Parts: sequence; structure tokens; C-alpha cells
Amino acid sequence: MNSKLHPELGAKRFTNVGQTAPIDDNDDGVIIIKPSNRIGRLGVPQVWENKHLLKYFVLRSIRGRYRPTAMGYGWIIFRPLLLCLVYVGVFGHMLGIKTDPIPFPLFVFLGISLYLFFSGTVSDTASSLANNAGVMSKVYYPRLIVPLTALFVNVMDLLASFVVIVALMGVYGVYPSWNIVYFPLFLIGLTLASFTLGLVLAAHSIERRDIMMALPVIMRVMVYAMPCVYPISAVPEKLLTFYYANPMASLIQGIRWSLWDEVAPPLWSVAWAVALIVVGLYYGLVAFTRAERTMVDSL
Repeated sequence: MNSKLHPELGAKRFTNVGQTAPIDDNDDGVIIIKPSNRIGRLGVPQVWENKHLLKYFVLRSIRGRYRPTAMGYGWIIFRPLLLCLVYVGVFGHMLGIKTDPIPFPLFVFLGISLYLFFSGTVSDTASSLANNAGVMSKVYYPRLIVPLTALFVNVMDLLASFVVIVALMGVYGVYPSWNIVYFPLFLIGLTLASFTLGLVLAAHSIERRDIMMALPVIMRVMVYAMPCVYPISAVPEKLLTFYYANPMASLIQGIRWSLWDEVAPPLWSVAWAVALIVVGLYYGLVAFTRAERTMVDSL
């Protein structure tokens, strides 16, 4: 962000990331303050300094989403439960898909909860800039807070869904194996992958509005590209390599494996997912930072 200081103030050094920032003092009296390191240029330290603002935005978004409704916060549970009933009826009773020894309702509820988190995070993050254009045009704050707010709101929904999943596991007598130690790693991977995709789309949707038109359709199709409502055994063996090239399929199957000792995703697919997340997250931050310079005018 470029700042103009009055010449009479002198060339004082300012910090906005906890470190001394280099200053370019031009002959015309304009002083340009720049972040002092690469991480600072990506906006991450600024978000940490304004974490209280991030917390406020997250709480405000959660209240704004559920409080005006009749069921209130009950929608956090009712939404995946309703979809679960639909898929149990279609895939379980009509098509006869079996997921033994895991009860099919529990299997589907976990898959639907993960899918809703993925689709909600991607969609909300991608549209977060357009939805907050009015506020951003009036006051400055680290713009990265906007997509991060969408992420944490969906994280809260997912955590609430896991309370139901744990309860269902107790009802059905399904208990995790020692693989549960890997569960946090796969869940963090799913979170970062969802946020990464949403961040990249948010950065490019400013200039390419077609992205937001196509995204809802793509999200509806993606539920069938991951093992959400059917077991991995339903995928033909000759297509498994292509199937696991989708990092979301590898991460969701990894979550099932860590919880219930199902078929483990191939190690190469997990490594591929990690590589895509690392590269994609860095690219998303760089693209978002570049778009930040003109996003208010474009929106």
C-alpha cells in the first residue's frame, strides 16, 4: 500500500509488520512505505496484528447468517442432515450401495459435512470480496481478512457437524483405530486446500466475473468427484489413478481412513495434494496481493 506523508513530518520510519520498513524518499516529497520482507508483502503479518478485527468479522458473519432464520443455529446441523437423508434414500435404498462395516447414514453424514465445508469455503471465499466491496471502499484494513472470515465461518460449521458425527459413532458403536493420529493432518489439508482454491478464485474473479457464474454449477458436480456419498470401492480400478489426482478425493479418503481404517489413499496422491496446496496457497496469496491494489476500484 502506498502512503503519502506531509514533507514537514520528515522521513520517519514506520512499521506495519513489526519490522522497520524501507522508505523511498522522492524529490517531490512523496514518501512510499513498503513492507520490509516477502511475508509482509503477502499481507500475513498484517492479519495477525489485526486478529481482533478478524474475530469480530467472523462472529458478525455467523450471527448474520443464522440469527435472522427461524431455526437459528440449528441450520448448522439440519442442513447436512437433510442432504444426508436424501442421499441415504437414493444411494442406500434405491441403488443399494453398501458401506459395511460402517453404517451408511454415518458414512454419508461425514461425507456430506466435508463436502458442505469444501463447497461453502470455496464459494464464500471466492465471493467474499464482492460481498464486502461497500465496507472496503470506506475504510482500509488488511484485505486478506475478508477471505479468512469466510474460511473460519465454515470451519465453525464443520466443527459443529463433527459433534453430531461423534454422537452417531457412539450410537452405531463405531470407534476409531490408531489411525486417528493422522486425522488432524488430513483435516488441516482439507481446510487449506479449500481456502487455497477459494483464494485463487477470489483474486481472479475481480476481473473475470464469469467465474462466479460457473462456480455454483461446478460445486454441485464436485460432490460426485469425491468419495462423499459412495465408497471408494465403487470407483473402477482403472480410473483410480485419475480419480486420486483430485486432491480433495485423496484428502477425504484420508479422513475416512484415519477415522474408520478404510482403504488408505495412495501415498503419491497425498504427496501430490500437499504439493498442490503449497504451490497453490503461495500463488493465491501473490495473486490476491496484486489484485488488492485495484480491487476496490474494480468492484
